[in-house]
Amino acid sequence: MKFYIANPKIDAEIRDIRRKIRLSMNGIISEQMKESGIIYKTNFGVSIPRLKEIAKLYAPNHDLAQRLWDIEIRETKILSTMLQPIDTFTPKMAQQRVESFDQIEIVEQNCMNLFNKLLYSNVLCIEWVQNEKSWIQITGFMLAARIVEKLSENDIESIVEMGIKASKIENFHLYKAVALCLSRFCRKNKAVATFILKEIKPFEQSKLTGQRYIWNEVTQEILFLDNK
Repeated sequence: MKFYIANPKIDAEIRDIRRKIRLSMNGIISEQMKESGIIYKTNFGVSIPRLKEIAKLYAPNHDLAQRLWDIEIRETKILSTMLQPIDTFTPKMAQQRVESFDQIEIVEQNCMNLFNKLLYSNVLCIEWVQNEKSWIQITGFMLAARIVEKLSENDIESIVEMGIKASKIENFHLYKAVALCLSRFCRKNKAVATFILKEIKPFEQSKLTGQRYIWNEVTQEILFLDNK
């Protein structure tokens, strides 16, 4: 458990945020998430659009965001990703955070609201897709999908190679993340799309669920791009 120096302003903001979360709670959504396997220590079922509305009421603040993250509540963790200034979020912090992930929603919100905005995001995704821990790999592929334009050709080739290796693991969230990543890569240019299609050609007749899923998602993406 972390201890923070008392700050009346931030203390008041956290109390106010928690009050808004409780007033916005949706027990039905919370229960539906639990039934779907999305389990948090505390989950008020507040929708993402509502959390975005709440976040707009506060100025981005490092100390506030860090304290919100350390509260074991789904909504405060998501708000933390929205209120964290990128210039004070270090690579060490990013690594500590990704090590704690165990829910796909938290992965998605961090990649969408925070990680993709970091100046060193390309370095993170290259490191993370090579990690042996599945949640860190998942985060790496999902982050790569969001920062395609920041990645060099060598970066893309390395990530595709790791995606091929990861596809052999029958982990639902992992192969979905790989499929998303490779599909987004296909949007970069025709040469990249052709390269990826060639690399995953064996997936078409694979006995592995994940590889067939990746093949279907990528080929559908290429078909869509060809018909634009």
